[in-house]
Amino acid sequence: MHQRKTINLFVILTVIITITGSTIAAGKVYLVIGSDTAIWEGMNVGRYHCTYNQSLYTDPDRNTYKVMNPDFRADLVDSYGQPMKMTWWMMAGNIFRYATNTNMPVPNIMTLYLMKKYHGEEVRINGDELTLHYHTFFWSDYDHDGVFYWNQAKTFLESKDDFNVTLAQFLLEEHVFPVSFRSGWHYMDNDWQHYLDDRILPYSMHNDYPHKKTSDPEPIDNIYDWSEAPSAFVPYRPSRENYQLPGNGKGWEVRSASFWGTRVNDYMDTVFAAAHAGTDQVACFWSHLPQNDFPDNMQMIDSLAHRYEAKYPDVQFRYCTAIEAMQRWRKSTDETAPALIFTDDISGNDVYFNISSDEDIFQQQPFVAIKDIYENYSVLECASTGSHQWKTIQPVPLDALAKAGVTVCDTLGNQALRFINYLPDEVFIDNQDSGYAEIYGNWSNSSAYAWGTDSRTVELAASDSAKVKWSYRVPQTTYYNLFIQFPDIDNRASTITFLISENQIPIDTIQVETVQNAKQWHFLRTVQPEQGSELTVEMSAKGQVQPGKILTADVLKITPLVRDKSLEINEKYIDFGPVSVEDSAQYILKITNTGIHELQVSNLISARQLVSSAEPLPFTIKPMYYKEIPLILMPVEIGTLSDTLEIESDDPANPRFKLPVTAEVMNYFHIIDNEDSSEYEEYGEWHTSNANIYGPTSRYAWLNRTPLASARFHAKLKKSGTYEIYEIVPSTVNATNDALYEVLVNANTKATFHVDQNQGSGKWVLLGKVYLLAETEIELRVSDTGNNTNPSGAVLRTDAVRFTFVDESTGLDEGQTDKLLSAFRLEQNYPNPFNPSTVINYQLPVTSNVELTVYNTLGQNVQTLVNKRQQAGVHTAVFDAKGLASGVYYYRLVAGSLVFSRKMIVLK
Repeated sequence: MHQRKTINLFVILTVIITITGSTIAAGKVYLVIGSDTAIWEGMNVGRYHCTYNQSLYTDPDRNTYKVMNPDFRADLVDSYGQPMKMTWWMMAGNIFRYATNTNMPVPNIMTLYLMKKYHGEEVRINGDELTLHYHTFFWSDYDHDGVFYWNQAKTFLESKDDFNVTLAQFLLEEHVFPVSFRSGWHYMDNDWQHYLDDRILPYSMHNDYPHKKTSDPEPIDNIYDWSEAPSAFVPYRPSRENYQLPGNGKGWEVRSASFWGTRVNDYMDTVFAAAHAGTDQVACFWSHLPQNDFPDNMQMIDSLAHRYEAKYPDVQFRYCTAIEAMQRWRKSTDETAPALIFTDDISGNDVYFNISSDEDIFQQQPFVAIKDIYENYSVLECASTGSHQWKTIQPVPLDALAKAGVTVCDTLGNQALRFINYLPDEVFIDNQDSGYAEIYGNWSNSSAYAWGTDSRTVELAASDSAKVKWSYRVPQTTYYNLFIQFPDIDNRASTITFLISENQIPIDTIQVETVQNAKQWHFLRTVQPEQGSELTVEMSAKGQVQPGKILTADVLKITPLVRDKSLEINEKYIDFGPVSVEDSAQYILKITNTGIHELQVSNLISARQLVSSAEPLPFTIKPMYYKEIPLILMPVEIGTLSDTLEIESDDPANPRFKLPVTAEVMNYFHIIDNEDSSEYEEYGEWHTSNANIYGPTSRYAWLNRTPLASARFHAKLKKSGTYEIYEIVPSTVNATNDALYEVLVNANTKATFHVDQNQGSGKWVLLGKVYLLAETEIELRVSDTGNNTNPSGAVLRTDAVRFTFVDESTGLDEGQTDKLLSAFRLEQNYPNPFNPSTVINYQLPVTSNVELTVYNTLGQNVQTLVNKRQQAGVHTAVFDAKGLASGVYYYRLVAGSLVFSRKMIVLK
């Protein structure tokens, strides 16, 4: 009897173990592979208006063409044989919004536009997702040093308005609205998370556990905190009180990791092991499309996935877009978007919008956006009018409306979009489009372009002429503005004729007699053709009056966004930057009239009367033209100054245009930029660089040329005293590590400094302190010494220098000071090169606190030879380099306010 009970117990335990084991099924792995996709070439956080290079998307030899090719994807498949899908978080907003690019319709959303234009079909074939990546860039000077940057905003609210504009442009211009999202820098705060959860989208993929970074020197970037977030690759609803913690939020947060971090931390093993234990995983792995190794890293991620699929054979993984991954993880079979109805309610000139859905939506209210003829984008608030029904609260004027759009997604992320167009979309007819035709002339292709990827050119012979035509079938009877743009090609034709016709009946002939600026829109004419008619613009030129000149053809812009009169200013505010308390400062404000009638500016009002202008009032601005107004700031005290400039005009939409004014008033200083021709000269062969950190350009010269390149900054300062002398060049790694800076007074050398221009580049670098006399010719020369040892060093750079007044006292009169400077000497070490020791001699004209220091090319202190008070006279120091590697070293002597430095070489 006892034995029988034992057998029965064994059978029961066996059954329990078998049943239990069979219920612990492996989980699934949903891999979201993507890119935070910006354009890096041309991006400069120290420049308000950047110009971007689009070749990442248009050059067949670069990454985008490679990774969008379905054949490339065919080798990267998941457990189900499905090729890798990509989620493209396309960067937009702020720093892109104020770009100077004229080779795309809306610069702010250029990455999305370019991806769709050149790779839209591959997006569809590959099953990729296009969505938004947003950095909270904010043009600011948080540390109040007078230097503004595109800093990372310290709160989302500082970028909220721009975020809404960006969302509106995505929706209205490209018919894309995010359902999944990745924030820039992994940044998040509660305000932003609430806004996403309540108004925008359900799926966020920027949990960067366990990372935290709080250091914020300007320019600020990568400030974030995910130290409290879950470590698992399992989505969670963020708490309303703390976005890092699981809680009661509406949306979902997903853990992400870079491709590099995935490999280094073996996150793929973590994900597959958790799935093997029975928990479904959603893992977001990302990189940056512009990185050279992006395609290789896609292959690396695929290789890792298959390695751990083999290690955990019960686990299958699936490549998903971000939305698909979340819907599969949530076990959803609903792929049907809401049935969305969008209508307008017009009363006189007031327009309201009605919206209805056939089911619950994720957002508190639909996202409704409009664009007006002034190219303003607005997000409209809605109020509930019933179950699944809403109406916009404030009316918008019908006579200014261009288009409107609405989007919602249901609680699972299935999205619906609807649009109402009041005017046709802008049209850009490029030389590659069907609306372009060449009538006569020996035309050929050129890689220079203003639009697209190329243009067409013809060289005009004395007995020859050429003609092209752009054609457009008019979709709606209304006014249209016509613009033309030319590529940047030398020797362009100056005498050009434009013939504008409707149904082959001439409307106007426009004769151009001067070379038009490249890469700018040039207004031709406002027309009002009938719906269905054919509008044509013919461009022709004869070689008789311009033999050998080049006629170029590229793009015609046709826009129905026609305004009566419109005051337009690109700046969000006027930043005078650092201003010397001893000086006034000038700012050239460009006011443009983008209307078709004359604009009158009646008044310029400075609220605090800090800003003035000598421009006579009132003044007028011609249609489609601009006027540059010089503004003068008179500082009254040291510190941050703020004012508001109000511009009164007869612009019907914005008769009182307000511009904030800021300035950082400092102790007396004098800045000389390479653009200041009266105070800057060059010797040798120099070139202009668009890389800059101060002013619109910088300059560079190739090293080791004959003669060695040099440049001279010179000025007469207003005050006698001790000055800190600074230099600044753009961020660089290929500059010389031995630039010689010499301070000269009345052509006599007073101090020398050997500088590695790569160290501290992109910021003001202190050279040293020197006593300088007022109203005396002061020079700062920068020269190529011919001694560069930086393996990547190729150029000597200049941009700007600054003399900053420190104090007036030296304890000597000016005559004595001049003698003091003349008697100060730091000799070249001997021997040089040396091994292992060398002698350094220096002369002091007066008793001084002396510091003699040796440092390496990285600016690190190698040895302090002298640090004490010494009597006037000649002194000697011995430097022993035993234990140091061969190479270049520098020695610097600081005596009171005087600084000298020289270079020496250890050769073993």
